[in-house]
Amino acid sequence: MIKVMKFAYHRGGYRWVLVDKQNQMIQPVMKYIKYLDRMGRAPNTLKSYVYHLKLYWVFLHDVGLSYHEVDLDQLARFIAWLRHPESLDKVSYVQQVQAKRRERSINIIVQCVCCFYEYLTRMGEFDYDLKTVLTKEIRRFKNSYRSFLDHTSNNHTIKKRILKVKEPRRKIRVLTDIEIQKIEALFLNMRDMLIVRILFETGIRASELLNLVISDFNIGKKSILVRVSKTRAGENRTVYVTSDTINIFQDYIIEFHSSQTSIDYVFFNLRGKNKGEQMSYWGLQALIRRLNRKAEVDFTAHMFRHTCATQLNDKGISAVSLKNLMGHAHIQTTLQMYVHPSDETIRKHWEQAISHESKE
Repeated sequence: MIKVMKFAYHRGGYRWVLVDKQNQMIQPVMKYIKYLDRMGRAPNTLKSYVYHLKLYWVFLHDVGLSYHEVDLDQLARFIAWLRHPESLDKVSYVQQVQAKRRERSINIIVQCVCCFYEYLTRMGEFDYDLKTVLTKEIRRFKNSYRSFLDHTSNNHTIKKRILKVKEPRRKIRVLTDIEIQKIEALFLNMRDMLIVRILFETGIRASELLNLVISDFNIGKKSILVRVSKTRAGENRTVYVTSDTINIFQDYIIEFHSSQTSIDYVFFNLRGKNKGEQMSYWGLQALIRRLNRKAEVDFTAHMFRHTCATQLNDKGISAVSLKNLMGHAHIQTTLQMYVHPSDETIRKHWEQAISHESKE
């Protein structure tokens, strides 16, 4: 049986390995994961890749193939297997049963497998040019924005991956005022209250929150310096919080940091075997799940980011300022992906426009 095993890493944290039924590591996969680790990929990314490739190895076992025996048809078959692992090649049955995985999840898994084969090809361990087979050239900017001086370039095509499942357009949900009130009404300890307030007022990412240190807070200016970000545009930007949040921050530092830990990270574990250590992403996820149950509101940490951007936009902040606060490189990203006006807001703006027009 193919399985994933977890072990403590000598440099701290954990790593994951893929093993067969004899508990022997599957070498091609682990060579690829080790390569990604050396390239500085995050531990959570490495974990996801191991689990994605586990699915692929289970598929190969089910259909009786070696990982060397892959082509376009077999990868398409893998996609069908991801949808319905127990009903491969049973078309009439498949059409009546809901797929086990969503389209986005399938695309992420298949992309991981393709990157694995690209690595093997570059290492000279796989002869089939899978990358060329799986891509096609299409014209650039057919219906979208063209960059300045684009007409001077001879490159008017891009390579697009053809082995991709069409994903339905997903409507991002933001927290309503009532849901926000339910979350704020929870009886929270000072650390959890500070986490919720910072996420909601600043819209910073979960990873950015967890990497905050005490010196990033400027009490006088009521601001926070976000030094570490997943994007270059997000690094070393300043975000702002209310006076109440700054007061909670000061009380939290005095009560918890002076006695329970010596680390400089603002957020750390308050109990358990890792007490006093920096709060992890999975620890934050566990906290959000607890708050979900208590408030009876279905939300994620990232939903605060969308809610913050939407509310600031509704209150009239400029697009440039909002882009900088969110840490985006382009205004289009902010306005198209993070601003979600409600039906009430759209109607309000429409009524204002009609009223202004009638006065003229």
